[in-house]
Parts: sequence; structure tokens; C-alpha cells
Amino acid sequence: MLLQAKPGPLARAIAQQSAEWLEAVYPLVYDALVQELEAGKSIVDVKQILRRTLGSELREAFALRVLQAAEHMIGERVSVRQ
Repeated sequence: MLLQAKPGPLARAIAQQSAEWLEAVYPLVYDALVQELEAGKSIVDVKQILRRTLGSELREAFALRVLQAAEHMIGERVSVRQ
């Protein structure tokens, strides 16, 4: 069994920045991501959703920001904005 190391301070800061960016620039995507995570979706599930949604024209930079935001939200247990 492979154990993943806990992300370091730089990785956590980048993930947090991505979550803040996503919330500010794409609030609907941010809210949808929060809903998916609250429904129990994993990072792997989010990757699959991105592949299906963005298709062969996967916008790598955007997908990376969404995944980093998801990692932050899972780590911080972010709830839906009120």
C-alpha cells in the first residue's frame, strides 16, 4: 500500500490560492465543486468530471486550478457559501 505524504506548506498555499481564485473568477464552478465534494466525490472523481466535460480540448491550466482547489477544500472541509 502506497501512503501519500501530507502536502507541504507550499503545496497547501498553492491549493488555497487556487480555491480563492476559482471562487473569485468562476463562482458557479466553485459552488458546483463544493457541491460535488460535499456529495462525497474524490479528486479522482473530479478529474473524471473534468475530462468528460472539457473533452479532448482539456484546458490543462484550468483543470489544474480546479483540482488544486478541490484538494484545498477537502483538506479544509470548506462548506457552501451562504
